[in-house]
Amino acid sequence: MKKIILTLLIAVMAAGGATAQNTSTIVVTGTATLNIIPDRITVEIGLEEYYRPKKQGADSTKVKLSQIEKEVRGVMAKAGIADTAITTSNVGNYRDRTLSRDFLMAKTISAVLTDFAQLDALVADLPSQGISSFNLTRLDHSDMPDYNRRGLKAALDAAKEKAQFIADEMGMQLMIPWEVVENGPTYYESPSMSNVSVYSGAGMDNMRRITRRYSVKVAYLITTRNQND
Repeated sequence: MKKIILTLLIAVMAAGGATAQNTSTIVVTGTATLNIIPDRITVEIGLEEYYRPKKQGADSTKVKLSQIEKEVRGVMAKAGIADTAITTSNVGNYRDRTLSRDFLMAKTISAVLTDFAQLDALVADLPSQGISSFNLTRLDHSDMPDYNRRGLKAALDAAKEKAQFIADEMGMQLMIPWEVVENGPTYYESPSMSNVSVYSGAGMDNMRRITRRYSVKVAYLITTRNQND
């Protein structure tokens, strides 16, 4: 890296007729923030068997896991969530058996939603029993590489604008960048909640976007302005 930078510096000075005495560098930072509406929203729903009480004097009945899952998948289908977007994991139950003699089967199903309308519809119709947890685990966008390029370009543009301002204030001429260090992008959004009720009302508005911050550090060559400028 040092050899490449030195060669570039000598070439620039030779081309511009400059000397080492009137060419120097400035180092600036540039940042940019993008707010992205996700089109991949991953939710995890914990299912667990439970006992449904009967009328007075009768025994309660266990609601099987298969019945709970069937109902939840029906809600998902109604919300427009494709069956191919649903996966199953964590089949079993590791609850402390000393708390109860009854073993209740449990599992976790994950689904990738395409928009928040699906999420709202899912939350609105989920059954009130048989759901042990509900987590929004990931927000993503299918075209994130393009957003990353746009964010990086915006950060570079901000750095160049800052460097140009500094050079003008110093009465110098801004030349080319000879070192660029990228810092990021940085995620600001990491949803992790388990209470279904938080997904309604004003609190939901804060979860409907991905915020990413892009940052660069750029070293620019500057030189004395020509008297004819």
